[in-house]
Amino acid sequence: MTYHEFEQVELTNMCAIIDEKNHKVLVQERKKSWTGIAFPGGHLGKGEALVPSTIREIKEETGLDITNLKLCGVKDWFEPEKNRRYMVFLYSTTEFSGQLINETDEGKVFWQDINQLANLNLASSFLEMADIMLHSTYSEFVYEIDGEHWEKKFY
Repeated sequence: MTYHEFEQVELTNMCAIIDEKNHKVLVQERKKSWTGIAFPGGHLGKGEALVPSTIREIKEETGLDITNLKLCGVKDWFEPEKNRRYMVFLYSTTEFSGQLINETDEGKVFWQDINQLANLNLASSFLEMADIMLHSTYSEFVYEIDGEHWEKKFY
């Protein structure tokens, strides 16, 4: 196998910050490429570990400090035209502190009742990701190409 046969991989993270006392979760109304309501998160820096990158991204986008992250699962898909795999490591935590930032250039951030998530203008495929993060229904959410169509698969 030559170097050119390897796929490129883009690594990202997302974290459900859960307020168990009030039965709420922190969401972000995203303004950039993946628009709609989702949990905050972002990209790993070069050489950065998964958990520290998630902690950093949450601090940047929400102002909160999070600890005791639980890996809930992974979402991934392959983009053949770009020879790129895109992976999102899905975390949750109930341990947070600090002062919430209401909005950054990524979007508005606010607490939402967990039972009302499905009623919001959600980002594409976010409900499936939230199910993994909040209910541990599956550990992997994959988009695979079946001919010319994308197919969702859960493992």
